[in-house]
Amino acid sequence: MPGPVFLRGDGVTLRPVEESDYEFLQRHANNPAVRSGFGGGAPTSADDVADRIEEVTESDDSETFLVCAAGGNDSESVQRVGEAFCFDLYERRGSVEIGYWIAPDHQGNGYATAAAELLVEYCFAERRLRKVDARVLAFNDGSRRVLEKVGFEPEGRRRDEYYVDGEYVDAELYGLVADDWDGPRDDASDADRGAESNGGDR
Repeated sequence: MPGPVFLRGDGVTLRPVEESDYEFLQRHANNPAVRSGFGGGAPTSADDVADRIEEVTESDDSETFLVCAAGGNDSESVQRVGEAFCFDLYERRGSVEIGYWIAPDHQGNGYATAAAELLVEYCFAERRLRKVDARVLAFNDGSRRVLEKVGFEPEGRRRDEYYVDGEYVDAELYGLVADDWDGPRDDASDADRGAESNGGDR
């Protein structure tokens, strides 16, 4: 069953990743609809997931959370819908990058937007960071809409940054500074479908 609630937002909760979540993470890491949003990659094994979560847990510059649909307090009925994470934390300059993905069966319900907003609020309000960065592959319209709804501004483009499905694709860079953050909105719903995942190393 998913771990206890760490952050609660509009329609979602973010929870620590438990060993019982590994199968869900592995299954979707290998799903082409999710994997393409991160630039593809080699097949992910159960050991790969365990190693990644252990590395994140022991790291001072990254965190990862299971995204769950908000429901009752009964842990048995909690529904896993995706993952949200932050990485490349630079304490001295007060910045971090975030990423997220939502399982294809759960896209279009506002979970990506709600999870991204919750993670940004955590970075600014609890971690006291100054800036949150994100990147999205050029073809990923769904994730771009999520970032723009949350308040991220486009900041540039890295050309031919990833190799996906036989061709090089650009990565679009986004940023959000604390002074421009008004906090999570009450209407975080998004109707976008497609690859609701954004780039960076997981």
